[in-house]
Amino acid sequence: MNFEELLEYLDLEDAGEFEYFEAMADLLEAEKEIEAEAMYQLFDGADKEMTAQLLEDYFEDILEGLPENAGEIFSLLHQIKLSLVGMVTNLEEEGDLRKFTDEFYRFKNWYAEESEVELIPDAGGAPEYHNLRDAIASARMEKLGGEQYRYDFEAALDYPLDSYVMSFADLIAASDEEGQ
Repeated sequence: MNFEELLEYLDLEDAGEFEYFEAMADLLEAEKEIEAEAMYQLFDGADKEMTAQLLEDYFEDILEGLPENAGEIFSLLHQIKLSLVGMVTNLEEEGDLRKFTDEFYRFKNWYAEESEVELIPDAGGAPEYHNLRDAIASARMEKLGGEQYRYDFEAALDYPLDSYVMSFADLIAASDEEGQ
């Protein structure tokens, strides 16, 4: 979808209205292909501090939704969160927003399409294979009394983190904010 279609999908009049958790969730969980340029236009017009906060909130939500014993995927998602939040809060050079958008786009595609998690039903039967987004949804349903699974995240761990580096002060600030 292009920028105009994206705004309509997110129920926004313009990019400046990108300030609600639901909009971030809809953006990351969209099943329809979103053009990278449309995302760039959205982030270009959105408040950068709000975008960082929405990312923080969204990642905290999905981290809480992970099943027990999901340590490695938890660590990977936490690192991705730090990277994306660090990138959007430290936009200093002209190309930084493009780099952030590219990384966000890559994460969204991996999270909602390319990743693969094996769900093995506790009640027996054939394993199911879902992307990470849908596996987390299954884990949430499980907590509400849905079907019970064992989750194998091994194949989903293949996500190359870019070498974005946050300053030590930024890491401490991010850690302090999480501890509050």
